[in-house]
Amino acid sequence: MIVTLTPNPSVDVTFAVPSLVVGEVNRVTSRHRDPAGKGINVTRALCRNGGRSIAVFPADVENGEWIADALRDADVPVATTRIRRSIRENLTIVGDDGTTTKINEPGPVLEPAELDELVAEVGRQLADRPGWLVVAGSLPRGMAPDVVVRLGVLAHEFGARFAVDTSGPALEAVARSGVADLLKPNHEELEELAGRLLATYGEIERFARGLIAREGAAILVSLGSAGALLVLADRLIWAGHAPVVPVSTVGAGDCTLAGYLHADESLVGVDDPAPLRLATAVAWGAAAVLQPGTAVPGPTDIDLDRVAIDLDPDRTTTVREFAR
Repeated sequence: MIVTLTPNPSVDVTFAVPSLVVGEVNRVTSRHRDPAGKGINVTRALCRNGGRSIAVFPADVENGEWIADALRDADVPVATTRIRRSIRENLTIVGDDGTTTKINEPGPVLEPAELDELVAEVGRQLADRPGWLVVAGSLPRGMAPDVVVRLGVLAHEFGARFAVDTSGPALEAVARSGVADLLKPNHEELEELAGRLLATYGEIERFARGLIAREGAAILVSLGSAGALLVLADRLIWAGHAPVVPVSTVGAGDCTLAGYLHADESLVGVDDPAPLRLATAVAWGAAAVLQPGTAVPGPTDIDLDRVAIDLDPDRTTTVREFAR
């Protein structure tokens, strides 16, 4: 079982347009309204592919309850806590060439009692002894970055491993604390954390390895169309997918994380599971960009045979520019 926490969920409204022209009238060819938030997307992807997961998130009586109902209708387990202010709505505009423009609201302010109840709900879910607790996405106003570190400590008290996919001050707090068993930044987020460019695989490896504090911990660095790197205490592995023409990049990173976690739970006892974890992550992420809006891929969409693995990549390789 994998428990995900989405502290700042959203309703994602996605418009498809032939191409976005700023300052002009743009004609919408299709519209999707989806429950979203990084942790929610991880749970959706896991459940779609036979995994066991529950999505924990705060919910108001309007948007939050709509998200919960939509997930339940899709047979996605949820656990919510009540908040007074409205959950945000995010707008995504996707062109025919896959170019994605996002306009995100900041989200509600969580009051201290609301935050306490959210943390308490996570504790109730951890009491069932899941394999992982995943905290993913931005933090709502009123939630300090050190709360994420506290959640990692709580996860370990219940015997769960702790994965984090966030950015900015929250990523920095968790990375510096050493509490995470898995960090999943993208290249840009890792450079922001480093405060400098990380142009080559070797530079990424050296910086990321300095953040590994727990035995068996890993850092999964997504590189967009250039694949992904898995940094371990003593290894660097690269994986990449055969080129695809993206329909939407929204949620691709979340599906990458979901693929890694799904493989992690199914590869117990395998002599060398790390390459297969990474290959699965990349296959799920590539399949996600072929889905409309925030839809997640299913088993027939994912093709591990199209993933290449390099167990000892050239550290001088320069990271190619990739779609964000």
